[in-house]
Amino acid sequence: GVVSRLNDINPDEIESIEIIKGPAAATLYGTEAARGVINIITKKGAAGGTSYDLTVRQGASWFANPEGRLPTNYWKNPTTGEVQSLDLFAREKAAGNDLFRTGHQQGYNLSMSGGTEQIRYFVSGDFARDEGIDPTNDRDQFSGRANVQITPSERVDLSVSTGYINNDTRLACEAGCGGRMWGLLFASPSLLPENCAVNAPAGCGWSRGFRSWPNEPYDVQDITQRVHRFTGSVTANWRPLQWMTHRFTVGRDVTNEENQDLLPHLTNDTLRYFWGPRWSNGYRFQNLREVIFDTYDYSGTASFDIRPGLNSSTSFGMQYYTKSFDLASVQGEGFPAPGVNTVEAAALRTFQTQDQWNNKTLGFYAQQVFGFNDRLFLTGAVRIDNNSAFGADVDFVTYPKASLSWVLSEEPFFQGVQPSWLSTFRFRTAFGESGQQPDVFSALRTFQPVPGPGGTSAVTPQAVGNPDLKPERGREIEVGFDAGFLNDRLGLDFTYYRTQTRDAILSRGVPPSTGFGASTQWVNAGEILNQGIEAQLRAQVLNRRNFGWDLNLNLATNDSEVRKLIGEDTTIVVGSVQHRIGYPAWAWFRERVVSADFDPTTGRTTNVMCDNGQGGATPCFNAAGQIIAPRVYLGRNTPATEGSITSTFSFLERFRLYGMMDFKRGFKKWDNNLRARCQVFNQCLENMYPEQADPRVLAQMQTTGTLVDFVINDASFTRLREVALDVSLPENWTRAIGGRRTSINFAARNLYTWTDYTGLDPEAMFLGGSITFQFEQDQIPHPAQFVTTINVSF
Repeated sequence: GVVSRLNDINPDEIESIEIIKGPAAATLYGTEAARGVINIITKKGAAGGTSYDLTVRQGASWFANPEGRLPTNYWKNPTTGEVQSLDLFAREKAAGNDLFRTGHQQGYNLSMSGGTEQIRYFVSGDFARDEGIDPTNDRDQFSGRANVQITPSERVDLSVSTGYINNDTRLACEAGCGGRMWGLLFASPSLLPENCAVNAPAGCGWSRGFRSWPNEPYDVQDITQRVHRFTGSVTANWRPLQWMTHRFTVGRDVTNEENQDLLPHLTNDTLRYFWGPRWSNGYRFQNLREVIFDTYDYSGTASFDIRPGLNSSTSFGMQYYTKSFDLASVQGEGFPAPGVNTVEAAALRTFQTQDQWNNKTLGFYAQQVFGFNDRLFLTGAVRIDNNSAFGADVDFVTYPKASLSWVLSEEPFFQGVQPSWLSTFRFRTAFGESGQQPDVFSALRTFQPVPGPGGTSAVTPQAVGNPDLKPERGREIEVGFDAGFLNDRLGLDFTYYRTQTRDAILSRGVPPSTGFGASTQWVNAGEILNQGIEAQLRAQVLNRRNFGWDLNLNLATNDSEVRKLIGEDTTIVVGSVQHRIGYPAWAWFRERVVSADFDPTTGRTTNVMCDNGQGGATPCFNAAGQIIAPRVYLGRNTPATEGSITSTFSFLERFRLYGMMDFKRGFKKWDNNLRARCQVFNQCLENMYPEQADPRVLAQMQTTGTLVDFVINDASFTRLREVALDVSLPENWTRAIGGRRTSINFAARNLYTWTDYTGLDPEAMFLGGSITFQFEQDQIPHPAQFVTTINVSF
């Protein structure tokens, strides 16, 4: 599994979240912000007496409807010809072995805040313990935060923010690891004890139908991640003049990770059998990683009135970002006895490596804003950046920006023609350029150490590098408006965007003649166009004293097209996805079977025809059985449309009922569970009764993986994400326990999904999405949850 570092942030410590998009993000943050910036702002104290907040969270998570989602697999007894089926989840449950559990969710948070006009503070402590639906998955997290604001004078203030997190996560064995999902999804009747005499695979009697192993051998494996993370920053604001302000921020984010895969020395004979002679004496893989981000940020702003009705705001600043990475990995095998689990005690050290690198970004910006009558605002800005990952032949890059915002509804000339149903109207447009820096070492020619002759050290080519590698450069135009209707009971925010990315960074193979033939080279491969809309519709449907109803609709679309590739290239192939001129980036391209004949005498397909890419058909294979059909466009790899609908009912002044549905449409995903079941292990119904199958699909199942368009399927979905009820208890109830106010929240999440996707979950991603396309295999689906949260303020 993969753990997101966003999980480190305690939601009870968050005051607000700001999303900065488009040219505005690039001006403020440079090449670090080409795809936007999320600012998470933690709580601060307020002048006044000390207040305390106690929050208690209790809940449960579970595998929703496993009986209706997990597959039934089939096997034909070679002796009798009988087709047997196996629903292993139901069989194990009937035997008293629940493969999944109801995970307990709990959390406790205590915070206090207060202060004077000169010193204000916020202090918080939190403990969370959450269990996953897999019995080997859980998390314990301790976190604390202290934020202090000091105002010694009207011209100076100082803010200090510190946070610390200690997180222990045990990860379930899934995806490429195996685990109970592997054994369950690909279970076979041939591995049941009653069929051992027929099939006689090794360990059959102990497997109970699971593919490879039952769940017990996996459960003794300890896959953990321990994290210690510190975040700290100091911000000083100085206002030497009424019209001049200066701000300087220094920040550090230090994350220390210990990732471990540990198998102890086993003494149980059955477990030793499954793990085999190499692993049954135990092993330990340990990965220690330290990542440090340092930030130095200065900005100054001069604001003054040029004349009545015309004001100016001039800003300038610089940022210096550094990121350092230190990785050390080691593995040992064969512990001498139970309880001895260190790598030093292992009989054999089979793997050890170390990696270190640094990345630095230096940027300067200037911005000028003119405001006319507080209604029309014109902005111009420029940013200059340099990054250590740029190629040796690349120096500073420059990003310009311009924008206009005009509140037309406040203009006298517009008010004369403004219809009565239009309350407010603001027009806005922006133009800007931004960049995305290359990864570290992408531009450098590198070599890796290897053992040499006679016990010496040597090096071998690793990556060819590219001294001309530049950052991606995106040019974006936005046009939109914000409007209020019917006394602002209805609101619409609409934006059209068009982003043209030049010098897009993509990988391509290198000729063997370079000596780097096994590697790829990062190049500025061409030009990609992205365009679409973003819209938010808000409606106050009802507004009564004891009842209110609010609706919100968010919608975003994206149309991506590769416009140009480097040199004479028209296609860059990355496995089953391609960058091809005229098609979306990272699009699916594979052979598409359009027809096949079924031969009942052999039970196999013949005359298999594929799409020829020109509206006709061509044989998929030549006489030697080699694939000759072209790869054709099968669909997008990313959603074309995303959105959400929220509804909030407020009633009796103390109750608030909230619901949210979200959706993603117009993309396809690789269902590797389906491929493994039907094409690798041949245990689908079509494999048993080929005469009843669609010949087009059967032809693919009967290949060894050369034809796979049947597993690249539409993954569009709509999910009932959350239903929640907030209850504010009467104040006199809270005063009885010495408090000021009490609220209770009941929330149910991931309740139902509408989809035609063939896999378990259209949002499940192999190894957390660490590969470059939509892919699912052996992933535990998103669990359903019910959580009750009580908050008491004192």
